[in-house]
Amino acid sequence: MQQLVNEVKSTIPQYAYETKLSFAAAAVHMTMIKSIRLGACMTLSDERVFNFNQVQPVSHLGEIENLNLTKILEWTESSQGIERSFGFAALNGSIELKDRYYLGNALDIGLKLGTNKNITMIGHFSHVEKFKQNAKNFWILEKRPHVGDLPAEEYVNVLPESDVVVATGVTFLNDTLEGLLKFKKPGSVFIVVGPSVPLSSVLFDYGVDIIGGAYVEDELQSYRKILQGASPRLIKESMRTVLLPKDSKLLEGCEEIKPIVKNKL
Repeated sequence: MQQLVNEVKSTIPQYAYETKLSFAAAAVHMTMIKSIRLGACMTLSDERVFNFNQVQPVSHLGEIENLNLTKILEWTESSQGIERSFGFAALNGSIELKDRYYLGNALDIGLKLGTNKNITMIGHFSHVEKFKQNAKNFWILEKRPHVGDLPAEEYVNVLPESDVVVATGVTFLNDTLEGLLKFKKPGSVFIVVGPSVPLSSVLFDYGVDIIGGAYVEDELQSYRKILQGASPRLIKESMRTVLLPKDSKLLEGCEEIKPIVKNKL
C-alpha cells in the first residue's frame, strides 16, 4: 500500500523537512513524535494487527528525535512495529491542516447512511448493536474474530455487497487499506475511522469518502497523558476528533471547525 502512503508524503510542505523533530515516545497505546505538530498514531505491538516479519530491536534507541524527517518517514515501510509507528506518527504530524473539517462522530454518520442497507465494519467499534438493528445486513471483518465475526480475508466477498463500509484507521498503518478499497462497491460510502489515519484528501483519490480522524489540539496535555498510558478515547479533550469528507453533503448538519493547536511543545 506504499503508493497511497507515498502520495500522502508528497503533500508534506518543505518547511516540515527543515523543522527539527523532538519529543519522540512510544507508549503502551499510542506513539507520538513532534514535527510541525505533535503527531500520533496507534502503537503497533500486536502481531495479530501487524505481522512482524522479523524480531528486531528499534534502531536509534535514545536518539530518535535527533533523526531527520526524511529518515523517520522511511520507517512507514519498516517491518519493525515500533519503527513503523514512529513513521506514521511523524507523517500525521507533518501534514498541514488546511482542509474543511467538521465536528461529528464518524460511527454515527455510518449508522445514519447505512440505515436499511448493507454495512460492513472492518475492526471492532462501539455501537455494534445499533448497527445490527439499523442495517439490512451487517458484517464485521476481523483479524482477531469474535463470535459472529468473519475472518478478515472475507473482504473479497463482503465489500462488493456493502453499501457502507466503516474501517479502522489501523488499515492505513498495516498496508491493507489500499487493497480493501479495490473491492469497494460502486456508489457505496467508505469511511476510515481513528486517530492513526492521516487527515489527507489524498485518500479520496483511492476511494475513501469520509475520514474520521483527529489532530492533537492541546500538545502538552496529550503528550503527558499518552506517556502515562492513555488510549485515544481517554484524551478526547486534548485530541480533537474531526470529520474530513470528500463531499460535504455527506455531513449535512455537521458544524464546520477551524483547527487550532495550543500549549505547543
